[in-house]
Amino acid sequence: MSEGLKAVKTKKSSGGIKKSFTNRKFKSGAYSSFITVLVIAIVVVVNLVFGKLDLSTDLSSNSLFTLSKDTKKALKSAKNDVTLYYMVSNGKETDYIEKVLKQYPKVSSKVKLKKIDPVVNPGFASKYLSDSESGSIAQNDVIVVNNSTKSSSYVPNTDMYYTNTDYSTYSQTQYLDVEGKITSAIQKVLAEKKTKMYILQGHDELEVGTTMSASFSKMNIETDELTLYSEDKVPSDCDILLINGATKDISKEEKNKILAYMKKGGNAVINLQYGTKDTPNLRALLKYYGLNEQIGMVCETQGNYSTYTSYVIPTVDSSSEITADVSGIVIMPVPVGISKLSDKNIRKSLTITELATTSKGSYLKLDPSSGKAVKEKGDIDGPFDIGVSVTDKIDDDKSANLVVYASAYAFSDDVISTNQFDNGSLLSNAVKSMSASDVEETSINAKSLSYSYVSLTQGTQILWATVVIILIPGGLLITGFIIWMSRRRK
Repeated sequence: MSEGLKAVKTKKSSGGIKKSFTNRKFKSGAYSSFITVLVIAIVVVVNLVFGKLDLSTDLSSNSLFTLSKDTKKALKSAKNDVTLYYMVSNGKETDYIEKVLKQYPKVSSKVKLKKIDPVVNPGFASKYLSDSESGSIAQNDVIVVNNSTKSSSYVPNTDMYYTNTDYSTYSQTQYLDVEGKITSAIQKVLAEKKTKMYILQGHDELEVGTTMSASFSKMNIETDELTLYSEDKVPSDCDILLINGATKDISKEEKNKILAYMKKGGNAVINLQYGTKDTPNLRALLKYYGLNEQIGMVCETQGNYSTYTSYVIPTVDSSSEITADVSGIVIMPVPVGISKLSDKNIRKSLTITELATTSKGSYLKLDPSSGKAVKEKGDIDGPFDIGVSVTDKIDDDKSANLVVYASAYAFSDDVISTNQFDNGSLLSNAVKSMSASDVEETSINAKSLSYSYVSLTQGTQILWATVVIILIPGGLLITGFIIWMSRRRK
């Protein structure tokens, strides 16, 4: 009897246990547990996956850590592999420098970045640099090496991250020039042929400012002064001749030497300057290429800077190679007038392209001595050319190229160093279009650190991704499930 009762109790007990695994409470709890485990698993997987990725985002106001399209274009044309040897010990990295360096391998498979500890490897730099350079290696310096030719270039950290002091205002501005210096070094080690530019002297020319000189240097263009009246001819290694704001006329002999150089396929950039005396020889040189310099001061009524009618903001034709990437405002202070000769006076071998022009409301003041900015009797109506490109086809394989701008002052430090205008691109692009180099040449300006910026770290991005993509939707799902369950029980 007792054994029968025990059997019945055992059967009821097993039935109760079995029933507990199938009732509503157990199913609800199992589902909740499954969702919890699933969410935790997703979070773990997301952390593992995102932890392997570099997802740092540049949100700085002037894109401090993003490589420009010019650098990407230059890297795209690279034929050989390049290694950036970042000379730094662990924990000694300059964050500004390291962040930019890391971008190069991302945009080009031709570029590798390797860290070398100069303390652990004190003799490494001597493999690629001179004794004086290798002996001065410091933390955060970079050695750029062409892996095929072993050509190298040394970039000190002080050139990439520095402070300028304006003693007139006693203010200091920090600059980041990592991209400018590293891209220039990459171009330098890749180039098999360099460009040589001579700058004409002896006619009270406007000095090429430090800003444009630095730009030419970044483009790896070698510059030298040329006193042509003491030379038999323009040097044979001259790729580009620059005449920058000559206020005195060139001699007839100099004109003939320049023409002889150009007729052989030479290249020249001539920046004219208001206030020059009569320059019949220089004007004769321009006329040979279909252009006429109209002496006087161009004033603008429809496109001028502030209230200054002689500070012209021209219309830039973006269809030309020289002006295609000019995106900012261009200003031409006190320009002279440039116009084309009549068709019957232009040789058929010439192709003249207007790069920048004034509006129909512009006019040329022949005598600004009156002190009046308004148009007066005798002034010439516009529009005028402010920038012109001329190509003279010599034969099927050879052409001479000339670019003329109406204001040399437009490329002075006073104008360009303000970073308000894109004038520098006009001159550097003209020079680049005549380059003899076999690599893409570009000049990247330094970036001011005076602007505030925000850069999310990888951890912060993962945190916000987890909150927005997983926790918030998961929380809503769980809350909805609880509400649904509570309603079913009622």
